[in-house]
Amino acid sequence: MAGNAWKYSHKLDDYDLMFMQHDFITIKLGVDYYGFSERPFLRMAKEAGAYYKIGKMVRIKRETFESYLRKTRRIPRMGGKLCAKS
Repeated sequence: MAGNAWKYSHKLDDYDLMFMQHDFITIKLGVDYYGFSERPFLRMAKEAGAYYKIGKMVRIKRETFESYLRKTRRIPRMGGKLCAKS
């Protein structure tokens, strides 16, 4: 496992590991994984500078977006609700 994922390997499932293998994610994959609606997800991706559009294809740089979430303390919980970082 790359990075610090091995520290949390007991909490990760196959979907998390598959998600972490992607450097760039689609809107649908990001909405499904993070639990945000499409509009807030795109707005935060643009604020983070992780939004890339090539023609009609849109990709979000996962590491940049996750660092933005950690920095702004927007951490998704189950059910799509947000909580403050403890």
